[in-house]
Amino acid sequence: MNERDLKYYCNLVETGNYTATANHFQVTQPAISAALKRLETQYATQLMTHQAHRSQLVTTAAGQVLYIKARQLIQAFTQVELEVKHAEDQKVRLGFSHVAGGLWLPRVIETFAHHQLLPAVTTEIAISERLLDQLRHHKLDAAIFSSLQPLQSDDLQVFQLEVHPLCVLANVQHPLSRLALIEAKDLQQVPMIARQLHSLPRNALESYCRQSNVQPQIIYEAPSSQLVEDLVSRNLGIGFVIDGSVSLSPNVVKIPLKPSQAIDCYMQMAVRKSFIPNEQQSRCIDLLKQIKSQN
Repeated sequence: MNERDLKYYCNLVETGNYTATANHFQVTQPAISAALKRLETQYATQLMTHQAHRSQLVTTAAGQVLYIKARQLIQAFTQVELEVKHAEDQKVRLGFSHVAGGLWLPRVIETFAHHQLLPAVTTEIAISERLLDQLRHHKLDAAIFSSLQPLQSDDLQVFQLEVHPLCVLANVQHPLSRLALIEAKDLQQVPMIARQLHSLPRNALESYCRQSNVQPQIIYEAPSSQLVEDLVSRNLGIGFVIDGSVSLSPNVVKIPLKPSQAIDCYMQMAVRKSFIPNEQQSRCIDLLKQIKSQN
């Protein structure tokens, strides 16, 4: 059994046709037939049969088991190849979620520049789900992301970095600015500047209001927390953001949520459990664990 035979076999199962598989790999049909025969000889069982007198191939029960296992092996072969090639790379590929990027990226760049490691770093900004997918497919070495619950994972090692509470932003002229704490009922019928759909602050806001049967009156969806603050500073509505994600202009105050209704945002870093970093990559990842965001 070899990787090439497994690739031929998996494609043959998927197409059910020798010609299509041979064309896909740009080889002859006898090469595909020989690969199938080698596998059937090795496992001493029939893996594929012809359906009656038709040319379409049908996978046997044993063949289906081999197909599932072979797909896993092919993926593992690909991952090994990527890891081996990346082992000599002096770059470390970092991904930041939009929230984590706003909180962390300036400090990360400053710290790596101070340690003369900035040329070793490449960065990407994306939503948390995409970053974790990129990480699992060996396109990133580490992902710094945020979530409303600590991530539990079988294939990723997750480091808890910081916890940031959600808070309300209000213009100093707004009645809510005089409150020491905010309850969900205080947001009823209040014009709000919210983050866009599927962002962490927006998900947190919807969960916060839903638990108290409050319908938020969203008048605008902002692509960034900084724009939320800018609009709050113009007294167009109140904002719901992660504490520390905005600079707070003089006419804007932040109000914490009532402790019994508090919502936290977890800043985390994930690396693959299978990742074997070289010395340069280890140094960069260890440095990330020590960096704190600027609040």
